Amino acid sequence: MKRLAILLTVILALSIFASAAETTTAEVPVTLTVIESQRQISVTVPAALPVSVVDGKVLTASNAAIRNHGKDPVAVTAISVKPGAYDIGSFDHFSGLAGTIALSLNGCGTTGAGSLPMTDAAFPAIEAGESLALRYQAKVALADTQEHAAAASVVFTISIVD
Repeated sequence: MKRLAILLTVILALSIFASAAETTTAEVPVTLTVIESQRQISVTVPAALPVSVVDGKVLTASNAAIRNHGKDPVAVTAISVKPGAYDIGSFDHFSGLAGTIALSLNGCGTTGAGSLPMTDAAFPAIEAGESLALRYQAKVALADTQEHAAAASVVFTISIVD
């Protein structure tokens, strides 16, 4: 009888182990990876667009450019001209009023302060590693004899081209 009790105990123990082996749980970690595919703009614009009046003749720089250092093509999508020490005049219909400056950037002339009317041909996309020359002209009616006056500001808005 004692052997039967031991045998039943062993059989019962084996069935418990077998039962435990049929069901198991596993804890699996969930790894979250966040990727932000934000494209970055890396450009250089001129620190200034110098204009000089020498003996009545208006001179501008010939080496101004916007350089694209990024990996994606970019384009100038808007240009705004703000008055400084001088009022902003119309480039095509320059009044010549004292204290007025008018600009033309790549053939697109100011009509007054604010947005510069632009064309795609004048401001095409700038491929990665390339530059866009800024050919600019100015018309100036001096207010007084001034040296180093901040006559105006030009704001370039640059966007990635899709």
